[in-house]
This record gives sequence, structure tokens and C-alpha cells, in this order.
Amino acid sequence: MAKKIEHRKILDDLFDAFTILGRGNYVSIYDLKGKMTRYSPAAVELFGLPAEYIPDGAYNWSDYVHPEDRLRYKKVMDSLIENKTQGYDLTYRTRLKDGSYATLRYIGAVIRDNDGAPEFIGGMMINEGLTEATDPVTVLRNQYGFFQDLAAAVELKKNCVAVLCGISRMDSINEEHGYTFGNSVLQQAGWLLQEAVGQDGTVYRMDGAKFAFLTESLSPEEVAVKYEKLRRAAQAGLPVENVRQVLSINGGMIYFDGGSADVRTIYSGLNFVYNESKFYHNGKLVNYNGALGMNTHESLELLAEVRDCILMDCENFSLRYQPVFDAKTEKLTSIEALLCWHSQRFGDVPPSAYVPVIERDYLFEELGYWILRRAMEDGMKLLAINPKLSLNVNISPAQIVDDFLFEEIDKISKSVGFPLKNLCFELTQSCRLIEPDILRRIVRALKRKGIRCLIDDFGSGVSSIDFLRDLAPNFIKLERDYILHIKDKPGNLQIVRHLAELAVDLGTKVCLKGVEDAEIREITKNFPITNIQGNFYAEAITIDEVIKNYL
Repeated sequence: MAKKIEHRKILDDLFDAFTILGRGNYVSIYDLKGKMTRYSPAAVELFGLPAEYIPDGAYNWSDYVHPEDRLRYKKVMDSLIENKTQGYDLTYRTRLKDGSYATLRYIGAVIRDNDGAPEFIGGMMINEGLTEATDPVTVLRNQYGFFQDLAAAVELKKNCVAVLCGISRMDSINEEHGYTFGNSVLQQAGWLLQEAVGQDGTVYRMDGAKFAFLTESLSPEEVAVKYEKLRRAAQAGLPVENVRQVLSINGGMIYFDGGSADVRTIYSGLNFVYNESKFYHNGKLVNYNGALGMNTHESLELLAEVRDCILMDCENFSLRYQPVFDAKTEKLTSIEALLCWHSQRFGDVPPSAYVPVIERDYLFEELGYWILRRAMEDGMKLLAINPKLSLNVNISPAQIVDDFLFEEIDKISKSVGFPLKNLCFELTQSCRLIEPDILRRIVRALKRKGIRCLIDDFGSGVSSIDFLRDLAPNFIKLERDYILHIKDKPGNLQIVRHLAELAVDLGTKVCLKGVEDAEIREITKNFPITNIQGNFYAEAITIDEVIKNYL
């Protein structure tokens, strides 16, 4: 009993110290040994907590975290409790007493006992969702203001055009001229955008070098005209501290017509078209036109349903597997995991209708790790029969650069029992947009863990040869379009042969995908190919069908 009282005193002393350091911000201290958390009285009132002192089991804090932010929150807390990190600086949406959500920033640290084990986790909660919605650099409304106004427009079912635009290579400008000059560039860009929009909408400073604006009075066509004038003015150069700074800007646009829409889904769509503008359209404004022949409204509803399914533990998602065979023996060597999703409204929807958009959404990390776990679980059934088989899993840019990538790989591999030497990551085409040095380091680290790496769609884009040389992948898959049209497009035959020979010369094995008929197989049979894949050999099937048909 005396020890319990003494431990409570330590908790209270720490709480008092953090309260002084917090300077008016909310404070929480979690006592791991005493299994008790103490909150500021103001926090108890704000969140509607049951008491100032709350024992473990009396409540679950993760219930207060927005469903879309729980995975990130859990990763950080697990890392703290498992003694892998010392401190944290995490921002996520938290449910308030009235049921609404506010964006809070949580800053704190772990306090260890004499043996080095975590004993307390203490920190401050800064309510950023209720702070002034003005950016101090440009004096525009900030991204919190943007989400507030966007949510209001959606709730009131207004016809509205949303635009996300930004400056390319802002990091280079800061490095060359300094951050003071960079802030001046942002100010000039913000003023230029505000001048272009005028009284027809509201301009916002988003994160980094991005801006946004909302307008109810301008049509998408009128917005496109204003954006093009803005882009040309930036290309001509803005006067910044007696220097004419030439800028390259990119932009994406969504028009939502008053129907029901989800704010986060709209923002995912904006990020998608923004990146399309940046990487594939030289900065020209890209309009979100939906998918699968849908209009924008239907497409946004589809994406909202996808996101809801991910939040419901990846409900309605499943995996199919396309077998990959040895080019000489035609025996099974590996299987590629392919994602399937069934919509209650739209039926079976191919990944091409939603993955390109949501892979830039942080929710995609959760789906990606679900795919990895499910594929490893299915892969164990194959290895029980043939331990030499390989499992191929597509990996997205969001996963590649995720700080928890290697930790998640190890956690899933150990819990499932799947050996990493039987795992091959297929780098999707969008992974080429990652900074080359970063991607190179990550690929090397993956290979050191025994994971094989494959570049998919090799031959498309301008960076394929550089990627082959610099990344030194274990495998490549040649661009499928070259194979499908190898008979009817002049030059495809020579391109496929030369790319395969180049890869082999550099020590990389080649997989020929898209083998749809016997004629393609006959044409390419003498090429330096290691593996073959395509519907001529096998379509995507369930894991049980793989075992039944090929093992």
C-alpha cells in the first residue's frame, strides 16, 4: 500500500512539472506500472473523460482518436511502450465532448526507471484545431481554415470548385537563397493567386509550398483560364527582393456538384490530380474526371466507400494470385498477390479505379499492410508444399517511405512465420517518383534483409535505365504493352529483346508478363527470359485454386 501511495506521488509530481512546462496547454501522464493516467481538469472537460485519474480498463483512449488516425497513433504508442523510441511529436484528430473532432498536437517523452524500462509517458496536448486559422507567412487562411470551409460547403451541398496548386523545387530555392527569401517567394505567390481569384473565392496556404482555393461563383472552365494565366505569370518570374524568380507551378481541380461528399475523399482526389499535373502534365491544370466512366460525384462516392471499407478492417477486400512460371520448365516459381474489392453499390471494382488516388492517402498504408499480412498467411500454405516458391507483393510509394516499414515487415513476418527470403516486393511505377537516393537506400536495406526486389513495368518512363543501373533489382517485369503488341507494333520485338538483354548484362533476371497467347510465347521463347506470366498460362485465382491446379 505504501508503494502504491509513493508511486501516486511520483505521478502527481511529474504532472505538476509538466503542467508548469506546458504553459496552459493540456497535460497527460500515463503511469505504466501503476496502470493509471492523469489528465488536466480542462482536458477532462474538453474530451468528456470519466475522471481526472483514470485506471486502465476504465476507458480506451484510442476510441477518442479519429478512426483514420488510429493506425498511426497505435504505431507510435507501441514504439514508446516497447522502448524503441524516447519521445513523440504526433498530430491527430481527437473526439471532443460534443462528438466533433479537433486537431491536436501531442508532444512528450518516456521516463524510464533505474533499469531503463519505460515507467511514465508524459506530454502536452496542443489544440491546433482551435487555433487561429491564419498562416503567419502569407497572412492567408491556413489548411485548418481550408478544411473547415470545405466541410461547410459539403454540408450545405453547395456547387463548388476546389483547386490545389503548388510550387515545384521549393527546397532548391530555400537551399540556394535561404528561408527568408523562400518566405518572400511564398508571399508573392500567395498574393498573385489572391489577385487572380479576387472576390470569386478564398485562397489558402496549405502545407509546404502548396496553396488551395475554393470558389462557388466560378465554373471549372473559368477556373482553368485563371489558372493558366497564373501559371504563365509564374513562369515569367515574380519580383522577389530585387530578383525576378521564375517559378514552375502545378495544379489539380475537383468540381463537386452539391451531392453528398466526404471532405477527406475530396482532398485525396485533389492530391491525386495535383501529382498528375506535377509529374505527367508539366504543371497544366488537371481536372478530376472520375473513373470507370463515372461522373465526378459517383467517383467520389466510390472512393469514400473504399476508404470506409479500409477503416472497417479492410472489409470487402480480398486477394487473388496470378501464378508465375519458369520460362524453360514452365513449372510454378512464384505467385503475385492481386487486390480485389467488391462494392455494395458498384459491384466488383478493379484496382485501377481507386488505387491511383488512394495510394497518396495515408489510409493506403493500412491497406498495404493488410495485403502483406494476408498474402503471407496464404503464402504459408504454398511453402508447406514447396518451400522454394516465392511470394510477390506490390508495394506503393506510401509504404516505401513509411517510417515504420521495416518494423511492420518484421512484425508481420514473425507473427505469420513467413520467411523473408521467400518474399519479393514489386515496385510499382509510381515508386519512381520517390527521390532516387532515398529509394536506393531503402531497396538496399530491403535486400540486406533477404527480401528480393522487382521493378514492374520496366521500359515505361524516362528513368527505367537509370533505375536498372542504380537499384540493381533482382528482377524486372517488362512493360506489358510492349508484350501485348509485340506482333502488330513495329519495333516492339526489338525493344523487348534489347531491354531483356540489357537487364541480363547488368545481372538482373527478367519476367515476361502479358503473355496472352501461344504466338507471343513462340515469338519470345529464345529471349533471355527467366520467368513468364500471363493469361495464356493462368489467370488470377484463389490460393486454394493455385494449390489444387499447380501443386
